[in-house]
Amino acid sequence: MLIENDDDVLVCGRDGTLLRGSAAIGFHAVPCETDAMFSKMVKFSGKIYLSSYATPRGVFVYDGTSVRRVYSGLQPELEDVHTVDAGDDALWAIGSRDMARFDGKTWERIQVPN
Repeated sequence: MLIENDDDVLVCGRDGTLLRGSAAIGFHAVPCETDAMFSKMVKFSGKIYLSSYATPRGVFVYDGTSVRRVYSGLQPELEDVHTVDAGDDALWAIGSRDMARFDGKTWERIQVPN
């Protein structure tokens, strides 16, 4: 869950599920191009980023209209992502074997120790 305010709550889950609304006004499904297994979401630079731990795996973004996959341009592409989190200056995508940082413009893969 991500609570923007009392009337704007987002809930993510399996099969590309992203719901937006509140208990007072009800929830509606946000259009999603995938059936990803969303596990976590965070707000960064005015957008909602989601992680998917099962096929299709990776980072997804909700821009206020729909959900789509994020392509980092890294080689290989980010796929092992079970968590997203953010600070003031960066979005972090974290998996069992992969970690990357996004500053709003550029993705950087962080070396994970063995």
